[in-house]
Amino acid sequence: MERYDRQMRVKEIGHVGQSKISETTILIVGVGAIGSYSAEMLARMGFKKIILIDRDFVEWSNLQRQTLFTEKDAEARLPKAYSAALALNQINRDVSVEYVVDDANSETLSPYTDVDYVLDCTDNFGTRRFLNEWCRENEIPWIYTSCAGTYAGLLPIDSKNSACLTCLIGETPQTNEASCDIIGVHGALVPIVSGFQISLLVKMMLDEKFSYNTFYQIDNWQLSLQKMAVLKLPTCPSCGLQKQTDRSFSTQPVLLCGRNTIQFQLEGRGPVDFEAISKRLSREELSVRRNDFLIFFDFDGYQLTVFKNGRVFIHGTSELNTAKKVYHHFFN
Repeated sequence: MERYDRQMRVKEIGHVGQSKISETTILIVGVGAIGSYSAEMLARMGFKKIILIDRDFVEWSNLQRQTLFTEKDAEARLPKAYSAALALNQINRDVSVEYVVDDANSETLSPYTDVDYVLDCTDNFGTRRFLNEWCRENEIPWIYTSCAGTYAGLLPIDSKNSACLTCLIGETPQTNEASCDIIGVHGALVPIVSGFQISLLVKMMLDEKFSYNTFYQIDNWQLSLQKMAVLKLPTCPSCGLQKQTDRSFSTQPVLLCGRNTIQFQLEGRGPVDFEAISKRLSREELSVRRNDFLIFFDFDGYQLTVFKNGRVFIHGTSELNTAKKVYHHFFN
């Protein structure tokens, strides 16, 4: 236990707390800025198992704030979950790390209903609203976390017993559901938020008097922290659900928030035959690049990425009809 000596010297943790940490499994949804920092902290702290799920690959714009990734990852377009898992294995070989390159939905998360806690490190409220219901149904505590610009917000949620995300922001889409893809993100804000997220997690685990129903807002430009009480609403539609609305993988095109990218799904949900696709593209004299997880190429001013599980990204447009024309040129 010498590795965790300084951590165990913290009286709020101690040997008992370290033992609890070493027995705890965490699911991280989203391995971008917050997710990469938080995953690294969990690995260094000695958590038993870390499960990473993310649908995207590493891009150059990620390197400003997503610390587990390198320029080589961006050049190779390695999936974030995979690349992060490789990095975490180099940090602490005693921590079990599992990765999923896919969307977070009821299908992909079905093997993980026995995790101890879930950390929201996503960049969109659609996934967060799904997590709000999925965690409630499976009685898993989780922490809603978001950051954009110089602001961040966190809400620890105890499944059925505390205020939930809908209690905080309501049921209908909010005009202030900002994304770092739209308004940017201060690089120094991310480690602050991740540190606060992990602090809340450990306190949830070890403090028997931990108080939920508190929303935390951080502004790293004003160097301020505010706390706001959140009431568990008796009329909250999410809290009143007996069973969540099923959200399996959608076959419908999905606009990725702030990415100027639309995601499609091939019939059959993979695995995709990369050799067959490469031959098809070579007939059109298109330059193809690939790794074990995806194949990507340029066509008519757009970039296309095809994942092994049959997801297809059309980069360069947010117009559905335009993206459909490009998609159907190759896939019927």
